[in-house]
Amino acid sequence: MSTALTTDLQSALSRNKETWAAACRLLYSGQTEEFLQFWTPDGRYSVAYPVPGLPDVVQGHDELRAMFGAFGTATSNIEVHDVQFHQTIDPDVVFVQERMIAQLHGGGTYENVLVIRVTFRDGLIADMLEYYGQRAH
Repeated sequence: MSTALTTDLQSALSRNKETWAAACRLLYSGQTEEFLQFWTPDGRYSVAYPVPGLPDVVQGHDELRAMFGAFGTATSNIEVHDVQFHQTIDPDVVFVQERMIAQLHGGGTYENVLVIRVTFRDGLIADMLEYYGQRAH
């Protein structure tokens, strides 16, 4: 790999990690509006394995707000462990692997291992395709 390409990918990795970490901090602390500032207006979230009763694709701030806001409202605490961040050769595409544990209001725990392909545009999250662990569903 050329030095210029390596430098560009290192810069992209740093930028993408910062955006991801900031967005996640806001999401996991229930700050949905602030979280959406890290998404493009037409941002899209989809799942590789549909869950009955939930949409396969959510697009735009209104739909993202409804989905992520509902998740935040259902939880009293969210912890994420074992985060691995994999920058691809495309500076706008990363894969994130993580283990999430969420305590639910009224009791219960949601635990999952996720792999998410995240596409950035102009430094913002433009698309997330989530591959989640079947154990949680």
